[in-house]
Amino acid sequence: MKLYLAGPEVFLDDAREIGRRKVELCARHGFTGLFPLDGEIALDAAGGVSASAIFSANVSMMRTADALLANLTPFRGISADPGTAFEVGFAFALGKPVAAYSNHPGELKHRARATIGPAPEGPDSLMADGLHVEDFGHFDNLMLAEALHASCLPVIQAEAPAEDPFRDLSLFEEALLRLAEAHAGGRLGTPRSPSRPEPAATARGEETFHG
Repeated sequence: MKLYLAGPEVFLDDAREIGRRKVELCARHGFTGLFPLDGEIALDAAGGVSASAIFSANVSMMRTADALLANLTPFRGISADPGTAFEVGFAFALGKPVAAYSNHPGELKHRARATIGPAPEGPDSLMADGLHVEDFGHFDNLMLAEALHASCLPVIQAEAPAEDPFRDLSLFEEALLRLAEAHAGGRLGTPRSPSRPEPAATARGEETFHG
């Protein structure tokens, strides 16, 4: 089973080493890891690499994958890397199971309040920038969280911030274990589509990894 390994670690100086370690862990648990930097990228006329070539290579790699495993640790802000978020949505739209982990604890609303601050008056959901933050108990935007729930693979979150969140692979391996169990049990298939939205009162929290 081929897993596309999405995440902002591609921006690290030692990204290829992190990718190599991720691919090795995948093999240890019976998967073939597809790391974005390992894709074949066409060179332009000047022998360079264009943004469109990188995009095309990543999209092609995602199409060949059977599922996607994403690092949705907050990146340069309170939310996940936007490129990784796109890849989660793309894989979900292709009908592929999506799984994820985050090396940061807590809910999106708490990070928003701590970073932006609440509005001086108004409902609790209103921030100082004049915008509301959603309150469904999710680790990040509901579109990410619900894509994972539809795949029956809610996010695995750390209880405390990792010291090196984009190199710490403990939760990545925990996610691989969960995927292997789901695959062996025949529970890893096409994501289900919810028939109707769930009321906020029954919103689901995320799974917390104790380790």
